[in-house]
Amino acid sequence: MKETLTILHTNDLHGHYDLASRQSAFIKKRKQELLSQNQNVIVVDGGDHMDMSMNECLATNGYIHLDMVSAAGYDAMSVGNNELLRLPKEKIRQLSLDSKVPWLLLNLGEEDGSQIGGTKKSIMLEAGEHLKISLFGATDLFEDLYESKHGFKNRDTLTEIKNEVDKLRHEGSNLIVFLSHLGLEADRELAENLSGLVDVIVGAHTHNVLLQPEIVSDVIIVQAGCYGQYVGELTITVDLKTKKVTDHYGKLAEISLEDERDPDLEEVLKNGRIQAEQFLSEVLTESVDDLSHEQLVTMTAHSLKEYWNADAGIMYGGGFTDSLSRGKITKENVLNVCKSMHTPIIMELTGKQIAGLIKETYIEDVTNKRVYGGGFRPHGIAIGKLQFSGISWTGEGEGVSDIRVNGEEIDFTKTYKIGTGTPLLYEEVCGYPSVIGNKLIELGKDIMIKDVLMDYMKKQFAAKKTTV
Repeated sequence: MKETLTILHTNDLHGHYDLASRQSAFIKKRKQELLSQNQNVIVVDGGDHMDMSMNECLATNGYIHLDMVSAAGYDAMSVGNNELLRLPKEKIRQLSLDSKVPWLLLNLGEEDGSQIGGTKKSIMLEAGEHLKISLFGATDLFEDLYESKHGFKNRDTLTEIKNEVDKLRHEGSNLIVFLSHLGLEADRELAENLSGLVDVIVGAHTHNVLLQPEIVSDVIIVQAGCYGQYVGELTITVDLKTKKVTDHYGKLAEISLEDERDPDLEEVLKNGRIQAEQFLSEVLTESVDDLSHEQLVTMTAHSLKEYWNADAGIMYGGGFTDSLSRGKITKENVLNVCKSMHTPIIMELTGKQIAGLIKETYIEDVTNKRVYGGGFRPHGIAIGKLQFSGISWTGEGEGVSDIRVNGEEIDFTKTYKIGTGTPLLYEEVCGYPSVIGNKLIELGKDIMIKDVLMDYMKKQFAAKKTTV
């Protein structure tokens, strides 16, 4: 006996709301067409549906996305780094508990070994008369980042998959679908070890547009780009006796702004935008002069130095896209020019490294480096020049001299504590060679650099008003 199933799949929306409404309308229409033909259908997402660089997501603490996936009719979703990395751990727990659509995650758990909040390792769905579909999810662990940031505990991905699949097969599953937020290359590598265990990998994270499914060691791999631009459709035929996929066909449907909107999604977005307007209208400070891009970056370096009570602060120009106009400065003003989502850190650099960074910030090949991923928004922005707080010098480039830290002559052998952002931990990310050999002291918990800056602005503004 055979059963046929169509999987409608999406991934990496990243809060692109206008296309999300069209994407949802397409999913609902296509699902209804298939159901009217007595076809079995499930709808899944590969994660990074949220994006805290989007004001609606930030203002609602991600809850707008819970309403969106529910209204669109998803059956399950994997958990991406934007669900995990950009939120406090308490919020991750609560969102996953409050979500009507299951968050699937088997390779990351609480420190005591339990599941995080309402996340599940897997779920089983039934379709047709006899088809039992099991779905599980896993995410890119970024080495030990979630352990150091949230106190969560990594689990070995391959071991967890094998154990979970064995359990699911014993429970009667005849189709295994892996919702992966690991990236295409990782999916290909894993597939080599998952032949006979997993039938389908619905991929995400690396934003690949796979117009046709890939087959690796009998595992079908699909991925549908990003930003709501596509909906994937994979139709598979399953032999219920052998529990094998005997046939498959996959394609992508392209979504455009000319397509019809989903009224249910539009209502969700309308409510979210009302909340966002209230959130964004808060006045942080007032300036009699325009704040240039360089001044804004320097102010952020000051805020990081103060936040960590560090010897110095350093901020890279690529954290901001523009300047700020004079007058009242609101949250909206700051967030519109600071979409990047970087965590504040305190690190150790030697005096020699600091001197190297000063000289490198005059090298155009360094400052013009384009950065992708790593929380930068927009992708492909130049890393830019570094601005410093607590550090002064004379001259430029190789002519730099008389470097001082808080007025004292720099000691090239001494170690200094520096407040900055996560990109400066990694030379391959920021492109500044002198960061090699740094030491991370502490990672900011449940806060982003933009939050540090906004708090600094409010504090400075309040102090100014009390002294007038």
